[in-house]
Amino acid sequence: MLKRLLNWMFVAPYSATYMPTVGGAVPFVTPLTALRYSPVYRAVTLIASDIARTECKVSDGAADMLWRSPNATLTAFEFRRGLLMQALLWGNGFALINRTLGGELLELIPLDPDAVTLDASGPSIVYKTAAFGDVPYASMLHLRAPGYNGLWGESPIKLCNTSVTLIAAQEQMALEAYRNAGNPKIALIHPQGLSQEARQRIVTDYKANHAGSENTGKPLVLAEGMRIERISSTLDDTGLTAARSYSIGDVSRIYGVPASYLSDDIGSSYGSMEWLSRMYVDACLSHWMAALRAEILAKLATPFDSMTWDTDSLVRPGIAEQMAALRTGVEAGFLTRNEARARLDLPPIDGLDEPTLALNMGTGGGATNIGTDTSAQQGTANDF
Repeated sequence: MLKRLLNWMFVAPYSATYMPTVGGAVPFVTPLTALRYSPVYRAVTLIASDIARTECKVSDGAADMLWRSPNATLTAFEFRRGLLMQALLWGNGFALINRTLGGELLELIPLDPDAVTLDASGPSIVYKTAAFGDVPYASMLHLRAPGYNGLWGESPIKLCNTSVTLIAAQEQMALEAYRNAGNPKIALIHPQGLSQEARQRIVTDYKANHAGSENTGKPLVLAEGMRIERISSTLDDTGLTAARSYSIGDVSRIYGVPASYLSDDIGSSYGSMEWLSRMYVDACLSHWMAALRAEILAKLATPFDSMTWDTDSLVRPGIAEQMAALRTGVEAGFLTRNEARARLDLPPIDGLDEPTLALNMGTGGGATNIGTDTSAQQGTANDF
């Protein structure tokens, strides 16, 4: 009994193929099919691609080399993006760490998350895989989404399946409405009683001549005193636009991506682009970067090593803000003019490698070079 209980507690929940159902009949939207819906696709691919393209460096040379060239098939960008997309959709991303008999790192082999389970019922934790059998804990690079126990990540798609299913329902509703050219449901009312055969004939004739986008614009001719009443609202009146905007907000909350990054019009409530991108990095990307850093240092290097991310390319202010900041740095003397040019990706110019001070900060009221002699500075300022 104890063994069965342990198997239920430690094996079944850690399977990526575990899939509950809604009401015992209707299945949840799966992690893979969730990519069919544009807000989810945009959020997942944006996070994965942004982290994959961000420059990072591991202090351990062997680990850094493997992180930059994981295997002979995939580039570093493709490997990182795939690993992150697995974690963002399934809650877990896996890559087998292939080593030599001497323990040297060889390659990282990505695995299908549906074909990996975690067994914590024995004396040591192992991963059970379809392709490589039992894999020791230290030989599996495992990127996890937040989970209630830390060993296994929970899929955001499964946890927030109601929100994703709502998006699916909205997409289906919009599709059906546009297939019918956006026409509302109507009631054809006859002043006299009709037989069942007559009703069916009218319905069949209406569907054949007026239903579907191919029949858009055809006139509807009524006879024998029949009239039309609309019994449902049009596509705009149903609030579909507002509902889809709310669903975009739901996806934004699930993944931490600003709604404006998902092409949703949010008005003027946000500040500058620099502030928005910094919020995106701090509230979303930094969590996944920290998870990757911890796993890489634990499995590929040592906890005493370091891994740094250069997020400057993700948080870049507008040109006016950059120019104002660089001007302040140059005038304060802690940034040379060539260093400022380098920040703008401009080539250096001879004679601009010395720090300078603004006129109101010089010793004699003139612009000075910090590295020159003080008396020479004073004389130059007075002579000027």
